Amino acid sequence: MLNNLKMEGLIESAIFKEHKIKEWNEYKINIMKNISNINFNEKIENYYIPPGKSLHVTRSRMRIIMYGVIKLNSNIFEEIGYCSYKAKVDNIKDIDIYNFIEECVKILVKKQYLKI
Repeated sequence: MLNNLKMEGLIESAIFKEHKIKEWNEYKINIMKNISNINFNEKIENYYIPPGKSLHVTRSRMRIIMYGVIKLNSNIFEEIGYCSYKAKVDNIKDIDIYNFIEECVKILVKKQYLKI
């Protein structure tokens, strides 16, 4: 299996394992912990990328993966159309979700460049 597909699976898993949480802040904290604890070196052989080279999983692909999996938490979001979701709680705005995803993407980019 290609490194990028393995990494995508690890990212999805880090988010999906929290899908039963009902509170947005707790959900974010747990996802952030899970992402911070991913060790690509243990899970994927030859994952390291020297600085200046392309990422195994691009930033845009990470955003797509994360957004899709985060919205699958039916305790926090409800589907209102085909691939369209809204928060069950009014205080969660799309910008909050996007900002959270950007924080996670920054962590994942650093993790791809680190050789541990």
